[in-house]
Amino acid sequence: MVEELKKPNHQNKKEDVRLGYQVATDLWAYEGQLLWSKFNAMLVANSIVLATIGLGISASSKLAIFTKGMPLAGLAFCLLWFLVTKRGFDNYIYWVLSARELEEQYLSDAVKTVSRGGDLADGKKVHFKINNQTKEYQMSFLGSFKVRQSSYLVIALFAAMYILILAI
Repeated sequence: MVEELKKPNHQNKKEDVRLGYQVATDLWAYEGQLLWSKFNAMLVANSIVLATIGLGISASSKLAIFTKGMPLAGLAFCLLWFLVTKRGFDNYIYWVLSARELEEQYLSDAVKTVSRGGDLADGKKVHFKINNQTKEYQMSFLGSFKVRQSSYLVIALFAAMYILILAI
């Protein structure tokens, strides 16, 4: 009896694929939430550093340490922020690709959610069959701007502000 349980059969493989797909999509959603939580925390931290620099510059010369030390700390935060964000996007993309691989290789042709989403993100037209009619959809030009690059741009803008403050 135990030997029969150890042997893979078609039904067990289907269940394993379904479970793997569910885990990949759950971890994908979790990683997305985690990524934005970390991004927002670093955004707040850098905003506090900038506010502190502003107070230090406007208050008095007694706080001159803030005019050099805090921008350097801000640059360090930006480096950390970039690394955390890069790692988060790398993990996020891993889970998307894992789900897509399972969907394309093992699930029926009726399940194309992740595959179609990948095509949509790549700027391709996707097709839906609704009420026996084919509906076509394509992401708009502004919608196709990559979130990852936008995130890095925000980090770069904060770093540029710190460099500008140091230069002044």
